[in-house]
Amino acid sequence: MDLKDLPKSVFDTGEICPTCGEHILAAKIIMGGKAVVFKKPCSCQNKEILKENAEKAERDKAMRIEINRRICYESAQVPETFADVTLSGYRRVPGTEEAFEIVKGYLLNRKENFRAGKGLLLSGPCGTGKTHLGCAILNCALNDGYRAIYQNVPEMLDILQPEHADGEEQGELIAAACHAGVLLLDDLGAEKASEWTQKQLTIIIDARYRGNRPTIITTNLAGKSLADSCGARVYSRLMDESKITVVTLTAEDYRRQKA
Repeated sequence: MDLKDLPKSVFDTGEICPTCGEHILAAKIIMGGKAVVFKKPCSCQNKEILKENAEKAERDKAMRIEINRRICYESAQVPETFADVTLSGYRRVPGTEEAFEIVKGYLLNRKENFRAGKGLLLSGPCGTGKTHLGCAILNCALNDGYRAIYQNVPEMLDILQPEHADGEEQGELIAAACHAGVLLLDDLGAEKASEWTQKQLTIIIDARYRGNRPTIITTNLAGKSLADSCGARVYSRLMDESKITVVTLTAEDYRRQKA
């Protein structure tokens, strides 16, 4: 730029950048009745400023992601025992190999599965690690930034009883279960079945089915026992192979083996 072509408010300070050799320009601006001089960065200074701004933007982005992740973890309600479980930490014994491989494949393609609203039904006896597998999926979802929620079905239904919670609390609980990015319904069928419990489960499962949201379920029941417990409508949804893959575990109770 020819210095003669500079606007009247801009002037050459007489300084020269020792790095790039550019003249240091400045502008005099009146602020609050006083003249304030602002120096224009030269090319090398401007590159450094842009670099610092880009680095700050990345740090701010990482901080926002971390804050959001912490909020998600706090609201997920994963039991402390399972807060850090992973699939690699799952104890594989005879009767769990197929389940492990299915869950592994599900997690390797979790983004596609979550987007398609595909879930898993983990069925088998007590003490075979179903909750561990379910929470391992949930923890992966949380680590990826999904809004994932754990709900123990008997405890959730107990809270939803009219005499145990006010209407606002019940509404928030139902809404969270219906709209979570990923939901783990743990111990389905352990509740005392009734028309009322089946109605609550139908509300949640139907909402998630229509909303194309993935649901992970653990249960000790299968077949007619599961259908009788959760109701025909919910059972029909759970048996939809396009949305739910049934995973059966046949191992013996871990806790009894340790005893």
